[in-house]
Amino acid sequence: MKRNAKRIATDAAGYFLIVAGISLGWLPGPGGIPLVLAGLGLLSINNSWAERLRQLLLKHGGRLVKLMFPNNRWVQWLYDLVVVATLITVGILEAQHDALWQISLGIGLFFVALFVALMNRDRLQSLRKHSK
Repeated sequence: MKRNAKRIATDAAGYFLIVAGISLGWLPGPGGIPLVLAGLGLLSINNSWAERLRQLLLKHGGRLVKLMFPNNRWVQWLYDLVVVATLITVGILEAQHDALWQISLGIGLFFVALFVALMNRDRLQSLRKHSK
């Protein structure tokens, strides 16, 4: 009985995190994605389908990053210009802060710009190297 209760609680928490991640995904920032991944991690403890899906995402997730951020000088400069333009837009939105949607959009765009800046030119990998 105790083992089944633990399994049911783990699965319920996993499903709850997935539903929370999907329902919060529209909010600015990366809030939905980590919740869905955490829910999938909890579900993979007791369910083989979730374990296979998690392994698939871990195995092929790097391909998507390499496809989105190729090692092309012109594309890298274009991404850098997009980041600068996005940060200028964030500054304008946060300076006006007339409405809640402007503040929320500014925060969301800041996280998008941060993600693009870290993934472009493998900056995240170089930061990890230097931190070791």
